Amino acid sequence: MPANFAMPVAVASTSGDDAGPPEAGLAARVAAGPGLWEDEDWLADLRRESLPESLLAGGTIAAAAAAEHGHKQERALNAEATALCLVTGALFPVLGYDSTLALVFSMPGLPVRPGTPAPTGPAYSKARARSGEAPARAMFRHDAARDDIPAGPDGTAFSLEITQIDGTTLELFKDPLLTEQFGTPSPGAKPLLRLVGLLHSGTRRWRAAVIGRYLDGENALADELEPCFGPGQLNLADRGFFSMDRFIRFSGTGAHLLWRVKNGAKSVPFKTLDVLKDGSELVLLRESNGMRSRRRKTTGDPALPSLPDTIARLVCFTVLTRTRGGRVKTAQIRRLTTLPGPGLYPAAGLAALYQKRWLIEVAFLHLKRTVRGTGRVLRGRSPELVRQEAWAAPPPPPAWPPARSPSPPCCPSPAPPSPPTPAAPTATGALPAETPRPPGSTPRSSPYRPAAQTASGPPAAPPPNDRNGSANQPNTPSPSSRQISRKQT
Repeated sequence: MPANFAMPVAVASTSGDDAGPPEAGLAARVAAGPGLWEDEDWLADLRRESLPESLLAGGTIAAAAAAEHGHKQERALNAEATALCLVTGALFPVLGYDSTLALVFSMPGLPVRPGTPAPTGPAYSKARARSGEAPARAMFRHDAARDDIPAGPDGTAFSLEITQIDGTTLELFKDPLLTEQFGTPSPGAKPLLRLVGLLHSGTRRWRAAVIGRYLDGENALADELEPCFGPGQLNLADRGFFSMDRFIRFSGTGAHLLWRVKNGAKSVPFKTLDVLKDGSELVLLRESNGMRSRRRKTTGDPALPSLPDTIARLVCFTVLTRTRGGRVKTAQIRRLTTLPGPGLYPAAGLAALYQKRWLIEVAFLHLKRTVRGTGRVLRGRSPELVRQEAWAAPPPPPAWPPARSPSPPCCPSPAPPSPPTPAAPTATGALPAETPRPPGSTPRSSPYRPAAQTASGPPAAPPPNDRNGSANQPNTPSPSSRQISRKQT
């Protein structure tokens, strides 16, 4: 490796984790496996009772009435009251319909006539069918568009807003219709709905989301979030999302990317142009014939042209984690970025940002374990009601507060970089070279050579790129215990 950033991660004891932000002990929990997640209720401080009233006062519930729905007559369960019941039912999944209705109709400010008695469960079932999916989707979009939520100090790096993109799945009722519509990971398993979201680090809130079938795959849904990317944003993503085509398209929005890529030799088709002074590499991405053939097959266009050569920057580092038993685990991390030059964007600072990607994993954990509870399925028995309920689940903000710790000292805040510019007339410049090399000069070769990996054919099962919102990576640097050292090899 041109540079090895060793990041020792100490496993914190369970007794002191509640004193600070949840992400302070995140690395230790991830490294230790699922046991620590079960030992404590560190995400259980959910202010469930106040959330529906907050959404009602903030206009989120009113957004449901402005959307298309089937409520034609004046009933107790109008579009707004039904939307509020939907959110409350998502927050209190242990309650039946009757208990949920009794709770909602006792709330102050409910948009119904004073003294209206709580309707019955069957009436609520019919009201949900009249509402459809659109009002719940409108609620989510209204809440995601809010700009009055104060952001924490660690929501930016290099004067760019940090966002993360990732996906998860939610279990559905085992029903033949839902199985056919959404798909299952294996025969006889429960059908799954797939959700891909874009999280804002500073506010810990969802900025956008896409809901689809399990059969759709994360990457197909992630492509629908491309319009949500733009200038002033630094996006973090796990290794399952990288493709050269997606990297070019998303960076073309003006957003800067810091995406993890796989370690296999054939995973990222790059050629090293230069090894920079901080050990990171300036690389040229070039689409191989095999990649172009797969892209043509996927799009159904046999005449699809090759992607343009693209310049990017590669940062490699190693995460070291010591378990309670004293065993040291290592993970080799490679991150591809559009941020140019070690002078303004040092590799150590980019490596330190790796832990920020875990915020979206915590958000999914909050949604699936704290809000819904382990093992519970969505209540909807039709595809439309399933999507309706899924849109109602994400809007409430995560229970954990914005981080109070300052940005790492290795992440200075210079002026925001300009959007990607072409490095040459024949190349897509996702990253402008800091110092152009003279004509005829030979770039320094990189000593880093990924291990060879055998290419595999397309999977026979539905898309395997599914992490179910769990912390699937074995280790990650901790913001409180990380020590970064640079060692030339």
